[in-house]
Amino acid sequence: MKTKKLLFSIAVALLILSSCDDVEFGDKFLEKEPSVDVTKDTIFSSVEFATRYLTRGYTTLPYGLNLDWGAKDDKLGMDILESLSDLNQSYLSWGGPNQLYYSGQYAAASENTSNSTKYHYTKENSWVGIRIGWNFIENADKIPAPDEATKNLVKRMKAEAKMIIALHYTDMYRHFGGLPWVDRTYSPADETTLPRLTSLETMNKIVALIEEAEPDLPWVYANTLNDDGRFTRASALGLKARLLLFGASPLFNSGTPYMDGEAAAKKLVWHGSEDPNLWKRAADAAKELMDQGYYGLVSTGNFRKDFQDAYYKRGTKEMLISTRQRYRSGGYWTANYYFYQSAGGYGTGCPTKEYVDMFPMKDGTPINDPNSGYNPNMNPWENRDPRLYETVLVNGDYYQGRTAQLWIGGLERTTLAANGSKTGFGLRKFLLERDAATSMPSIVHWPYLRMAEIYLTYAEAINEFNGSPTPEAYAAVDIVRNRVGLGDLPKGLSKEAFREAVLTERACEFGWEEVRWFDLIRHKKANLFQRALHGVNTTKNANGTYSYETVELQARHWKNTWSPKWYLSAFPPNEVNKGYGLVQNPGW
Repeated sequence: MKTKKLLFSIAVALLILSSCDDVEFGDKFLEKEPSVDVTKDTIFSSVEFATRYLTRGYTTLPYGLNLDWGAKDDKLGMDILESLSDLNQSYLSWGGPNQLYYSGQYAAASENTSNSTKYHYTKENSWVGIRIGWNFIENADKIPAPDEATKNLVKRMKAEAKMIIALHYTDMYRHFGGLPWVDRTYSPADETTLPRLTSLETMNKIVALIEEAEPDLPWVYANTLNDDGRFTRASALGLKARLLLFGASPLFNSGTPYMDGEAAAKKLVWHGSEDPNLWKRAADAAKELMDQGYYGLVSTGNFRKDFQDAYYKRGTKEMLISTRQRYRSGGYWTANYYFYQSAGGYGTGCPTKEYVDMFPMKDGTPINDPNSGYNPNMNPWENRDPRLYETVLVNGDYYQGRTAQLWIGGLERTTLAANGSKTGFGLRKFLLERDAATSMPSIVHWPYLRMAEIYLTYAEAINEFNGSPTPEAYAAVDIVRNRVGLGDLPKGLSKEAFREAVLTERACEFGWEEVRWFDLIRHKKANLFQRALHGVNTTKNANGTYSYETVELQARHWKNTWSPKWYLSAFPPNEVNKGYGLVQNPGW
């Protein structure tokens, strides 16, 4: 038997079960770390106890906003993933983007000690969630089920446990590529050498797990008061579509690896060849969900409010996967909802001009179209896509009962150096109007996956598979555009032009929802990592008009030293060196 070095790694030590398991019963169950005061037999002695244990699994799911200084919730050192994309520039001096990425100080060794990397292999609670999921699946049949209704409930909860596992694996897959596949719980006597699977094997394993769960999940829950936020069949189909789109994209689905190395030679970070049928698999998964008839977009005709409700509000027909860490957010200075401080004033919510320029005019015409009516020197933020105003705080928009003042010396940009609006823009998404009337406190969640993404996934995938956009691809994009009053996408686009239009649409729709980073890496957009980013200095003139100066923002290290190694994260060298089969990603 091989040496069981894996048993001593943080990652899989979390999967090993002892005579006790970590769950705490009582009113504080979801509010603090569980203890180890009950046995496994107790957990599965009743539906109530087992449900609480499964709920603990839900709390391990990713939450995109920084919350507190714990290893999982201290995202990027209290920063956000968008700060590594072209949408946002961070000025949080102690955050991961500035400390590690912009400065060029990030190295594989950073994963050994830092909580400020974009995704840590052993600190995200992913392995905790996977352990809870398999433990539930293996022991669920012990739950007393005296009637058919209870048996069906247990069956459904086992499917939920599979989805917890699948979601964690999907997130890790997008950061690392092929992964060690854990398919059960482990005891100290078990052989635990678990090498990485290939990227294609890993994707197919996750898909198979999702497809196992899917038929045992309901489309909707009758008791939304107690069950809103649990996985549905729509959650399963949506997660599968997201996963398959990533796996079909050029990062993995290519005739050559993005970078040579041992991991590439073993096909851990690419599929070994290009397979157009992977795009078809992604399109089919999205289409199945689109055709089911219940889920769709929030669309009442109030464009701004509809878009805000689509990402911010729980329980809509647009929300496919909603993750939660608390019910209400608390106030601005709430210690365990730090996002308000970091984005509101410390500098993690500073959109770039490149991002603002992606938003078209309110009829859908791009601002670079000579017939758009856009004038960069006169009210450039007027008459734009309603999503701009609900994502970015721009000068002149309504705000806290007045108009926002993003000119230098204004209330939202008191000085040129004010970190909260240093690019000339502020963040509105998730912050709303930064007051008690809108967001502080409010009922919160993380919109991990929305139906809007499914329409755009279908459009992208069918365009790539077909070699050009089909009428159905245009229609899917137009559903998303029309919801906020934009006109249809112009017809007659090439495959490449349609792809770029969809990626722009995804950026406008999903800013600050952790979509852009993955779009950049899966399409290997090295040119966007290497381009200069800009802000705007707005000056209020004596006559009440405004002048606008475009300024280049501080360059990031990779602008002039780009390497494709950045597409995937490094594994902690401490884990690689334990010898259980973990091969480091190329370049690290």
